[in-house]
Amino acid sequence: MNFNIKIAFMALLSLFALQGCVEYRDDPICTELNYMTFEEFRAKGIEILAPREIKEAGKIYVYNNTLFVAEKNRGVHVIDNSDKNNPSPKAFIKIAGNIDMAVKDGYLYLDSYMDLVVLNIKNLDSIKEVNRVNDTFTYNAYQNYSYGCDFNLSNGVMVGGDN
Repeated sequence: MNFNIKIAFMALLSLFALQGCVEYRDDPICTELNYMTFEEFRAKGIEILAPREIKEAGKIYVYNNTLFVAEKNRGVHVIDNSDKNNPSPKAFIKIAGNIDMAVKDGYLYLDSYMDLVVLNIKNLDSIKEVNRVNDTFTYNAYQNYSYGCDFNLSNGVMVGGDN
């Protein structure tokens, strides 16, 4: 009898432990996956937009008197910091799948999911994309979705809702 109670207890414990392994395929996020073909994604490129509110700041890069503030998977805020007491937002670089950045000699290097994008930032009033190197990084299909969603890489890039 004691042995059966132990087995029942272990079985019950196992069920609770396995509950954390439930897949989220029925989650609304998973049923509304937003795909863009690789060709569409690359053709869309980047957009230089008017400054906007920073919703969730990520990495910050300082170059000369400019702050570049990443917003994960959305883009980079460009802020003129010449007057340290009164920083002035200049632009928002909308670039899907961006997490990291670096600056060298007037060029801003950004990741865009699996691609490396190079922008000329020598004139902040006229930021321009000068190069895109395809498939530089390993594509992480779950970068925008932390759920256990199934995805089909042949459908293209899984982008976030506002990309």
